[in-house]
Amino acid sequence: MLCCEFGSSQCQIQSWLRDYDKIQSLAVILIYIQIGCALVGSLGALYNGVLLINLGIALFALVAIESSSQSLGRTYAVLLFSAIVLDILWFILFSHEIWNISSEMYGALVIFSVKVTLSMQIVGFCVRLSSSLLWIQMYRLGVSLVEMTVPREADIDLRNSFLNPATPALVGHSGSEDALGGSIYDPVYYSSLFEDGQELDGHSYGVGYS
Repeated sequence: MLCCEFGSSQCQIQSWLRDYDKIQSLAVILIYIQIGCALVGSLGALYNGVLLINLGIALFALVAIESSSQSLGRTYAVLLFSAIVLDILWFILFSHEIWNISSEMYGALVIFSVKVTLSMQIVGFCVRLSSSLLWIQMYRLGVSLVEMTVPREADIDLRNSFLNPATPALVGHSGSEDALGGSIYDPVYYSSLFEDGQELDGHSYGVGYS
């Protein structure tokens, strides 16, 4: 019985990890958590510069997701990696000093605010690590989906699916469709309208002279 429950739970986790939309929704929630931690931590009297940097990176991530821009998504991936490295350096340089801050030099309120800054930085760092794993999975799902739906001989960059993976409904359309807003501009559809119009003109022309 326990084996069956474990197997079903494992299947549910695997299916969830293959769902791009659910992973992206969780990534957005984690970004909001990072924003909240950065806002609270930035209220500290000292050592709050890194939290302001993380706040700017998190806001940039929201813009990248909402705009579905591939270039912004790749830029955020680089910024996220840089933020994690910066967090590690910050912990090495300042965590011991903050934890053992002198009560003789600073008041109780300053010490409390600085320790809140350290706590928020720890929480934000853990969230950023989790978020990086989600973004890696989003990238893998996007690339694998394009490989399954787009022909091998097509001249396409497979990594264009980082934030907005291709769907089967869009397979076979030209690359300019994605650049101009998806189904808003469909060259195949509009060319078929012109062809139908030409056939109708030719038919009426033949009837007039028959």
